[in-house]
Amino acid sequence: MASIAPLRSHWAAACRSKYVPVSAIPNRIAVSRFHAASLSRSKDDAPKAETSSGAETPSAAATNLTPSSSESSIPESETPRLPRNVQAVYLKPLRRDVEYGVPSCDLQLRSYSVRNLEFFSDFALRAAYYLKLPAFGPVPLPRITERWTVPKSNFVNKKSQENFERKTLRRLIQIKDGHPETVELWLAFLKKHAYYGIGMKANVWEYNELGVGKTMDVSLENIKGVMEPKWAHFGRNKNLETSEKVLELMNTENPSNIRRLSSAIQTPPRQVIFSGIQPTGIPHLGNYLGALKQWVDLQDSVPAETKLIYSVVDLHAITVPQDPHRLRQYKREALATLLAIGIRPERSILFYQSSVQAHAELMWILSCTASTGYLSRMTQWKSKLSLSEDANAMDTSNKAKLKLGLFSYPVLQAADILVHRATHVPVGEDQSQHLEFARGCADSFNHTYKTHLIPPETILSPAKRVMSLQDPHLKMSKSHLNPLSRILVTDSPKVIRKKIMAARTDSVNSVSFDPVGRPGVANLLHLLSILDKQSRSPEELGTVHAGLGLGEFKTLLIENITEALDGVGARYNEVMSRDDGKYLDHVEKEGAAKARESAEETMALVREAIGF
Repeated sequence: MASIAPLRSHWAAACRSKYVPVSAIPNRIAVSRFHAASLSRSKDDAPKAETSSGAETPSAAATNLTPSSSESSIPESETPRLPRNVQAVYLKPLRRDVEYGVPSCDLQLRSYSVRNLEFFSDFALRAAYYLKLPAFGPVPLPRITERWTVPKSNFVNKKSQENFERKTLRRLIQIKDGHPETVELWLAFLKKHAYYGIGMKANVWEYNELGVGKTMDVSLENIKGVMEPKWAHFGRNKNLETSEKVLELMNTENPSNIRRLSSAIQTPPRQVIFSGIQPTGIPHLGNYLGALKQWVDLQDSVPAETKLIYSVVDLHAITVPQDPHRLRQYKREALATLLAIGIRPERSILFYQSSVQAHAELMWILSCTASTGYLSRMTQWKSKLSLSEDANAMDTSNKAKLKLGLFSYPVLQAADILVHRATHVPVGEDQSQHLEFARGCADSFNHTYKTHLIPPETILSPAKRVMSLQDPHLKMSKSHLNPLSRILVTDSPKVIRKKIMAARTDSVNSVSFDPVGRPGVANLLHLLSILDKQSRSPEELGTVHAGLGLGEFKTLLIENITEALDGVGARYNEVMSRDDGKYLDHVEKEGAAKARESAEETMALVREAIGF
């Protein structure tokens, strides 16, 4: 590759040398033996044009660049030759022939300048030839034309606007039968010597032998063996940019940074799991299978040092008007339900969101760096207002309905997560968009204030959406007018039987999984699949129970639901009535104190980073 380097640096000189008049070339210049063999014919076959006086004409002397017989006595080391860059212009690179014609790489070059594009295309080809790569091209590709108009005054008319046009020229160079390592070397060389005004895009192909997929099973087992001992340390080896933070703080002269410096060199925080539930009444079966059951499973499975924080998010509930007495009752019902399903207050932190003021404080701070464009694309406020997914917050009709609290709902949700430095958040699939927004809020804040809020990771629930028993096209909801459309977690076995037997199916007295033709039966099969201990799919269950009638199948489903919710109703009533309701207040008060302590650790760093 050393012989290619002069090409780019001496191209201009080479171009000038290429067009020097023939008469101006000295008749004493000769090229080396190697290049003379490539450029001119042999000395015996070269034509000799002489004048009548026996002297060669300048054109003949310029044409015959090989040494004459009288010059053959000159030592080779003293033989004058053309500069290397001039030789490179006149020499035609040796194109390599392909044997198989298998594509290895397609390199596309783009530029607004024809001269730069043609030069670098030639440069890339010569580099490929010197690396013995069979290269083809450059092939002109269709140009890209962009046009736009810029107004020159506040009054837009034909005379006050200026039109612009930009054309992007493209060339394609293809490598065939190239070794992958050589192709990578070629691309790295081009990137290192990239010419100004040139854009490059490469597609590289690699081929493996047939049957290579059989080795993937062995590789998977090896990977499992390597990863198995690392699961116990999951979430503890995050990179907190420690070295960068320490260097930044050491270079500042502010004494108040000593506390931040000590926190920067600490070990990464322990794993924290946070999630919340809105106080909209007693949760139904969809809430339990989609989120609450996963909370209990995490409580029983994660290591003892993992912090678990579960909140009744009452601030989110007031995005729509609420009756004060009913809201207080809903909050107590939600907290009692969490205790009834198995959440233990000695293991998990339970509290009302409004009891920890840091949530609202961080929400305001995050709103100063959050993007309104991102918020306008969120689906929560659109579904609350029964609008289509392509609704725009700036539309006049939508602005009249939309309240600021509902629009900024995801910012408060991000504050709920970030204020406790949560590393993982268990949610259903309909909340994954909000978790992505929370990560964006953390990144924006970290970029603005050079601190480190932890972007949370999502723990998706394995259960999909549970649909209404009366309308299988709608999600199960407490807002549905028909109480038979949902099963509450506190329902007795008798009530569960009544609601399942009244569930919408069809007139065919058999079981089959057909979401389009038989949505009601498919909904019940999907519900049974979530509760199935063997984790069978709805399709498998439809095949297994194909011989049952709808009545027998519903009886089987009732048994599974009753077993899953066994004892929840009795524990709920016991918690609500314990100590005349003072037990719930005691649990919430203790949990709120722990939550305030957890949030204050984060807010101390946030306030100091901002300047409060």
